[in-house]
Amino acid sequence: MISIVRPEEARAFVSLSNQLEKESDFLLYEAGERGMSIEKARSLIESIGKQENSVLFAARDHNKLIGHVMCIGGSAKRNRHSAKVVTGVLAGYQGKAWASQLFAKVDRWAIDHHIHRLELTVMIHNERALKLYKKIGFKVEGIKKQSLLVNNKWVDEYLMAKIF
Repeated sequence: MISIVRPEEARAFVSLSNQLEKESDFLLYEAGERGMSIEKARSLIESIGKQENSVLFAARDHNKLIGHVMCIGGSAKRNRHSAKVVTGVLAGYQGKAWASQLFAKVDRWAIDHHIHRLELTVMIHNERALKLYKKIGFKVEGIKKQSLLVNNKWVDEYLMAKIF
């Protein structure tokens, strides 16, 4: 099931975020680096819920949060139609269409909320994610050279976007 994350799920969202960061080197934050408290998570969830052009969806397996997609809309009049996307699905649930379901929900939300552009970055060697993003309509717009330092190695990222 895919639905909007509620403030009372802050603890579960922190657990999900921490687990995702432990499992993957493809995320911005390293394991334990973010240090998100339950209160910070609750505040983030509440803030997103108040913005017409932002949303936080979670995938649930028997009420357990197993993945998420967060869209943060622009704050200026000129970029309000655009949202930055961050996503992750727990390793044990990857390859089972959860990410596709999350993005299908995002697409419907984006259209309903007059979001014209979704954008994200992905490490160029994250072939699995790149394949998914292309399959669901994202296009590579450019390369951010040496934008991240992962395990003491410079990593390039693709900037990708989907226009509605």
